[in-house]
Amino acid sequence: MDKIKEKLEKLRLESDGNASRADAAEQEVKQLKATVEKMETDMQGLNNKIALLSSDLERAEKRADEATQQLRSVEVKAEHHERKSKQLDNEKGELEKKHEQLQADHAKLQAEFAETMAEMDAL
Repeated sequence: MDKIKEKLEKLRLESDGNASRADAAEQEVKQLKATVEKMETDMQGLNNKIALLSSDLERAEKRADEATQQLRSVEVKAEHHERKSKQLDNEKGELEKKHEQLQADHAKLQAEFAETMAEMDAL
């Protein structure tokens, strides 16, 4: 009978130990579940942040594309105006040469007129 009591005591101690380990395991499982839940919440927050950043990036890329197109348009206009400016400078140079030639011709004609007037006065 003593052996049975010892055996029962041993089984009870083993059962208590197993119950303690089961309780500890359950507690650990609860903690792990809480950790996983927190990590899932954090991950969802990060996914939301990624989505917002992706949206911001798309808007920034769109604005950059629009700015690039505007820059190209401005560059084309600037090149057109530059060509027009060079053309006008060339025309200005030609007109200045023509003006100088006309002034020289005018001075020559005035001198001839004065000479002709002097000859007519001498007659």
